[in-house]
Amino acid sequence: MVGLCVSLSASNGAAAAATKAPGVNGIWLAYAWATGQGKPGSPNQAFLLNNKPGSARVTGTLAEFKILGTFSPVTGKATLVVGVQPGTTQTTNYYVKFVFKSHSTAQTNHPTFSGSFDYVSRVTGEPVPNSTGKVTAIRCSYQMNAAAMALCGLD
Repeated sequence: MVGLCVSLSASNGAAAAATKAPGVNGIWLAYAWATGQGKPGSPNQAFLLNNKPGSARVTGTLAEFKILGTFSPVTGKATLVVGVQPGTTQTTNYYVKFVFKSHSTAQTNHPTFSGSFDYVSRVTGEPVPNSTGKVTAIRCSYQMNAAAMALCGLD
């Protein structure tokens, strides 16, 4: 079993630093691939994030792993810890940037995130050699009800 640790930063590309970023609540379909490999043809990860606009708390899941973290709606930066439950030997650290066209939660806002990741040993706290990669994602839905899960192919 492998745990995952996610560090996320977000911003509104057209907004000044003091402008609040919208919440990151919803279903994010991600494409993650190892360095030297090509981007997958379809999403291979689904981040389900719970975050109310203006809240600093983020929870959720990535596959069977729980997500716990914080999010700054002012700066857009977040730190999320995913799957550090007992028995895991490493985490995966994601370093991404959220981009929103506006503060709206509407799908027409086309929220995305992109960045990189690496695996980190829980024993040493050091990155595992040759374990880096890239990740990009789109928010399929800002809701996570049954209809949204079906729409995003997660039913």
